[in-house]
Amino acid sequence: MMTPYEKTKDGFELQLQSNYLGHFLLTLLLLPRIQSSAPGCRIINVSSICHRVGKIYFNDINLENSYSPMKAYGQSKLANILFTKELAHRLKEARINGINVYSLHPGVIRTELSRYYSRTIIPGANFIYRNIMRPFIKNPVQGAQTTIHCAVDEKVANETGLYYAECRVSSPQWRARDDQISKKLWDLTCRLLHLEPDENFSTFLQTVSRQLAE
Repeated sequence: MMTPYEKTKDGFELQLQSNYLGHFLLTLLLLPRIQSSAPGCRIINVSSICHRVGKIYFNDINLENSYSPMKAYGQSKLANILFTKELAHRLKEARINGINVYSLHPGVIRTELSRYYSRTIIPGANFIYRNIMRPFIKNPVQGAQTTIHCAVDEKVANETGLYYAECRVSSPQWRARDDQISKKLWDLTCRLLHLEPDENFSTFLQTVSRQLAE
C-alpha cells in the first residue's frame, strides 16, 4: 500500500501487479478447478475504501508519467471491484452456475500495510497511524469479519458481483458500477497478460491454461 514507485520484474507498477494483476491471473487459472467443485464456491477480492479516489488510467496504466502512491493504490483497489463485477457477469453469461464473486472493504486495520507511510506521505506518518489513530483502527480479527461474512454467510450465497463493507452490501464509487469501464479493464488486462480473449468464456479459460502451460 502506497509504496515508492517501483516496477516488478514483469514490467508492471508494483501495486498494480501485487493488488490486481496477480489476483486476476490466479483466479482464471483456478476457475476450471473451482467450477468442478461447484456449487457453493465463492471468490472474494479484498478491495479498499480507497477505491473511492481511484481511477483506471487506461493510457498510463503503470503511472509512469503521473505516479503518486495513493493514485496507484486507488487504481489497484478500484480494479479489484471492476474485476469482481465483470467476472460475475461473464460467469452468468456463460451459464456457469454455483460460483459467486464478492469484493469488499475490510476496514482500516492495524497491520504492516502502513509500513511505507513515513516515506510516501510525510515523515512520522506511520507513528501517527499506529499510535494516535490506534483507538479508531480495527485489529486484524475485527478486520477479517467482512471477509468471513462473504465467505460463509447463508444469505450472501444468493448474491454475486457486489461490494461489501461492515458485513453488508455497500455502494462503490460510480466508476465501479460502470459496465463499459469493467469490460474495458478486462480487455486491457488480457492484453497486458498476453491472453487471447474469446467470446465463449469456457473456451477462454481453457485457452488461458493452455497458453501458460506452453
